[in-house]
Order: sequence, then structure tokens, then C-alpha cells
Amino acid sequence: MKVAVIACEVMRYELEMLSEGMEKAPRLYFLRQGLHDTPKLLKEELQAKINDVEGSAAELTHLVLGYGLCGQGLSGIQAQRCELVVPRVHDCIPLLLGSVEVHREEQLRECGTYWFSPGWLTWSVIPYLDNRTVRLARYVEKYGKDQAAILMQMEDGVLAHYNRACLIEWPGLGSHYRKQAEGAASRSNLPLQTITGSSQYLSALLSESWDEDRFVRIRPGQTLVQSMDEHTVMGAESAAEIAV
Repeated sequence: MKVAVIACEVMRYELEMLSEGMEKAPRLYFLRQGLHDTPKLLKEELQAKINDVEGSAAELTHLVLGYGLCGQGLSGIQAQRCELVVPRVHDCIPLLLGSVEVHREEQLRECGTYWFSPGWLTWSVIPYLDNRTVRLARYVEKYGKDQAAILMQMEDGVLAHYNRACLIEWPGLGSHYRKQAEGAASRSNLPLQTITGSSQYLSALLSESWDEDRFVRIRPGQTLVQSMDEHTVMGAESAAEIAV
């Protein structure tokens, strides 16, 4: 098989580290983090990348998508020539932890978890915290001090739903991410815990070990469909339910 991976950049560090140790690593393409916040935009940019990769690499036979349910942002996408391979996950956290089962166990242990990883710290958590002062200034300019204070309280209220911050640590990615996580957790007024991540899921994604329990395969020309209720991914002619 000739394989390429299109993934959210939040998993860039882990995927690049794993691919460096592979004899025949697939090509890696990354889209910017945060697209899941606007599912329509995620669909547009992912479809455009699929079209571009298919058109520029005629030898490819499979495209693996490093995404989960992501607000149903993948619903409606398709490949014309390549088979699509999609992980059976709601989001990227099971991919970083190594399995859906570990993620489920952690959710049962503590559902209010603010997940950290090297990618999340780099492209989401720290930028969000660093931009707080900028956002406040913009709110004051646009709405006045009183309304700005209310808006900031609403933003801070989002963090009130979390009981802990938890860093997914991967051996080999550097200890400085622990320091970043400690600072981010402190600024978020949350206790920090750590859990060792596993390469099991992402290694399978890269190495073509696409068993039916963890991956859905969509044939060329079929349309991928997602359901929030059943978390179902299907093609135009057949369906495969995702059990999570």
C-alpha cells in the first residue's frame, strides 16, 4: 500500500516521532489545530487537503485521517481514488492515551479533566492563556469595562467545569513539556496530574494495522457520515457503527 496521513497538528510531535523510527513511514500532512471548533470549516479544509493530496500523489492508495468525531466535521467528506481510514474515536485523546478503554477508565475516574499534551500545550492551552490580556483589552474597547469584566468571568467559568489538569506524557518528547504543563495548570487554578501515553493506537494508524475494532475504512467514492447520537461512520453503500 501507498499511504499518507492527514492529521490535526495537535498530534504532530507524536506522529513525527513515531514515523522517524519506521522503515517505510507514510507521508504526513497536518492541518491547524482548532478547526474542530468550526466543523464546517474543518470539513472544507480537510476535503481540500484530501483533494490536493490525491491529485499530487498518483501512487497513493490509502489516506488515513488523524481525526475523531470532532463536532461531525468529517461528515460529507470523500476521496475519489483512495480508500479513507478513520479511527473509531470521539477525539484525539484516546489516540494519545493509546486506547479508547484507557480514556474511558480515566473519564470514570475523573470526568472533569483538562487534557494537556505537547501539541495541546503548544497550539491551544498556552496561546489561550497568553491571549487573555489581549482579549480583555479588546472587550474593554468594544463593550466597556463593566461588560468586559462579565465576559471574562464567563470565559473563566469554562475552567470551573474542570477538576484537574492531566498531562499525557510520552517518553522521548522532552521534560520541558512538564514545566509548561505545571505553569498552565497553575494559571488555570487546577491541580496537575500526569499519565503515561501509549503509542499503540497511533502506531497502528501509521503501520497499516487497521483492525475493524479501531478503524473504519471508507471505499473510494463513498461519503463518510458521522452521527452524534450513535457515533456512526458509514459509506454510501455500507455502514459500520463505532462503539465507544
